Amino acid sequence: MRILENKLNNFANSNFVRKHIDNCIKKPQFLTTTLLATSISKDAFAYALRVHNTLKNDEIPDDKKSFVAKMDAVTGITTTVVQLSTGLLLASKKVQDGLCNHLFSELKDNPKKFKQASSGFRAVSTLVGAKKKKKRILVPLISSPIASYLENKHKQKSNLK
Repeated sequence: MRILENKLNNFANSNFVRKHIDNCIKKPQFLTTTLLATSISKDAFAYALRVHNTLKNDEIPDDKKSFVAKMDAVTGITTTVVQLSTGLLLASKKVQDGLCNHLFSELKDNPKKFKQASSGFRAVSTLVGAKKKKKRILVPLISSPIASYLENKHKQKSNLK
């Protein structure tokens, strides 16, 4: 346990991590991209784990396993693509500048406060917007028909054999 703790401490204090943190502080766009990439990576890993666990789960009947695994895989892929595209759209300079200019117009006279408010808003709005749009709207709308299509194709192939 001590070895793992030492390795984590060494990594946390490395030049790579320090430079990354400095870039996140100095460059709001870098912070936004980092948060988005972290969120997408977490979701992709979680869905890959779900597919693996579904295929290994003996409590799921064999005739349903394939569909459940396909649904998890399609949902994971759709989640990743939708979150990435929505996040990049929301993180774009044009969209963020428009939102920040509208929301923080009263801070325009104080450039320092405007920059602070804009920086925080850019990171949070991109992450929250991408996650909400993905989770509540687009993924359920897209994943179910794709998984059904894949399952029907699988059944057709099975019937041919």
